[in-house]
Amino acid sequence: MNLLQRRLHDPEVLIRLNAFFLSYFGWIAFGVLYGIIGRWSVDVTNEFLRLPLTSREFVVGLVEFTKGIPLMYSFFTAVYYLGFTGSIALAVAYLLLYKGDLAASDELFIRYLAAYITAGAVYLVVHIYAPHIVYNLPGYNSSNTLLTRQEFVLPSLHNTIITINIITVWKYRKNLGGKAIILVNTLIPFATLFLGHHWIYDVLAGMALGVLISRVTEGKNTRIPETLYNLEIASLRKVTVVNFLLAVLVLIVATSPDRWLEIINGLLPTP
Repeated sequence: MNLLQRRLHDPEVLIRLNAFFLSYFGWIAFGVLYGIIGRWSVDVTNEFLRLPLTSREFVVGLVEFTKGIPLMYSFFTAVYYLGFTGSIALAVAYLLLYKGDLAASDELFIRYLAAYITAGAVYLVVHIYAPHIVYNLPGYNSSNTLLTRQEFVLPSLHNTIITINIITVWKYRKNLGGKAIILVNTLIPFATLFLGHHWIYDVLAGMALGVLISRVTEGKNTRIPETLYNLEIASLRKVTVVNFLLAVLVLIVATSPDRWLEIINGLLPTP
């Protein structure tokens, strides 16, 4: 039995893995519901633009500089789209499935929850829009998707998550896998900034939030109800497979929500 098979026969691992899935689905559900519950959030974009380093010249200059180096632009684009979901998947897979580090996985889970709750609370009160929205940069999708909303900018949850990942994985910085994850996560802030998806203040606020959450939650672990351990391994594995397939489906739909909506409408019977 290989390492992955052993992990997927371990109830401690399976329960935690499904907890990560559920927290991720919870954040996506919040993003969908934000269209209703976020209607009272105050748009402070105009006030925000009074700050230095928010001018059109600065933003367009960064984006044009990046596009002027095609290899850099393609690389940062790949890094950005790996960014949120990909960085979460890599960190969870490394700590929980590969290392089997339950303590670090618990810290990671608690930190993700704290990040979702804190960022969500801020977005419900005030919000700003991304640089590419404010300055209507060509070639950018301005519509909301299952993975993000255009109001979810400050603090940057992208950068909160990557900071949490780096801090949690730091203990494995001398291992090849740990080095790779830290490197990928380190590149994401630059991608979000140089591609015009975030302001520099979003990046800094997100990183600061990640550091604060990590310090507050250091050494914390989750309390798993004993009843969950009474579930059969086969049942836990089935739930894990369902959650995994659901996560994949969400990612596929999120790549082009309008197209999938058209397909679904086409399959529905006309009245």
